[in-house]
Amino acid sequence: MIKSLSSLRFVFAIIVFLLHIGKINVAIGHAFFIVLSGFILSMVYEKRILDQNFSFGSFFKKRLLRTYPLHILTLLLAIPLAFSFTKIFAAKIFLNLFSLQVFIPIKEFYFSLNGVSWNLADLLIFYACFPFLIRILSKFSFRTFTIILGLIVLMILFLMNLISEECHHYLFYISPYFRIFDFIFGIYLYQITKKISFIPKYFTASLIEIGTLSLCVVLFFIANHHYEYIKPQIYSVYIWIPLFLVMIGFYFDKGIISKHILGTTFMLSLGKLSFSFYMIHHLVIRYFQTYGTSLEITENSGFVLCFLISLALAYLSNKYFESLFYSSKNNE
Repeated sequence: MIKSLSSLRFVFAIIVFLLHIGKINVAIGHAFFIVLSGFILSMVYEKRILDQNFSFGSFFKKRLLRTYPLHILTLLLAIPLAFSFTKIFAAKIFLNLFSLQVFIPIKEFYFSLNGVSWNLADLLIFYACFPFLIRILSKFSFRTFTIILGLIVLMILFLMNLISEECHHYLFYISPYFRIFDFIFGIYLYQITKKISFIPKYFTASLIEIGTLSLCVVLFFIANHHYEYIKPQIYSVYIWIPLFLVMIGFYFDKGIISKHILGTTFMLSLGKLSFSFYMIHHLVIRYFQTYGTSLEITENSGFVLCFLISLALAYLSNKYFESLFYSSKNNE
């Protein structure tokens, strides 16, 4: 894993946290995790797959051991928040248990129990598709791949104008049918890095990092401020632009931000906690909103408390629970 991109996982996990407490509107964090997965898996496994030195069983088992134990734990922790003796609740348990809730286009189902697990459900589907995608996409030249991706963007934009607005959130934000294009975009970004022949020195890399990050922040704030006007596009293709800037800008891992901020031991440690934090934080917020209203603290203080509790629980989960199933030394 590239150190700066590893640390950025926690930065984007914080962005997801800010989304869930209503401080921002743009859900760029979820897209980052999907795009990064496509990028990193391509970097690690593409050659092995094409050289036929790849075991799908071993690959998928590793993904499951990394994600599923915490998914089951947070699923159990979410039950008291929504428990009822109904067939619908039993169906929600079943669907979430097997990460199938993303195939039900009803908010009550795909956001049920630990609501953020929809993102994991999508990723598990993409992991299953990954070896086949690599084999298929490798048959195309980079130019053809670029044209295909351009046609995908046009198709998404066309469908966003054709399909009823009430279906936008599920189709373009939740469903694996369209979210898989984020994953493919991550694979494409890795193909771009293979075309980059120069290795910038510290000063040049620093300029690239500062420039791409600044432009990314500007695009994010424009999207956040004009959210209602570009709402359909913000679900996917618009946020590909800032994600492209971040991924390519920090790919070299040689600039001032990479070396002195993202590459520090502290930030790398937080990066390792990003998945745990992501899976836990929404439950903490919901438990606080349900049972913490009697505390005589301001809303902002409450959210700070939720953040600190989420971080502490993420650390404990990563160190004492997830490590039972998955070695933290393996960051693929």
